[in-house]
Amino acid sequence: MPVSPYDTLDAAVRDKNIIVGVMAVPAGAAQKVANDLVNSGVKIIFNYSEALLDVPQDVQVHTSNPAVELLYALYFHLT
Repeated sequence: MPVSPYDTLDAAVRDKNIIVGVMAVPAGAAQKVANDLVNSGVKIIFNYSEALLDVPQDVQVHTSNPAVELLYALYFHLT
């Protein structure tokens, strides 16, 4: 999958009718990125940051911590 420059986010979301965004950014940048995704038209956000996001009611946010998921997988692999 090609990676596009961040400043083309709005056009890419609209042109490709993207409804799902994945965020893997530092917590301090998460709300701005979420705002940009929402303003572009994204309706579902997978949030891999530590931040709690404030989004409109029609946007779903799924927050997960990859480190916790990895430890969970390793636990069941090793038992």
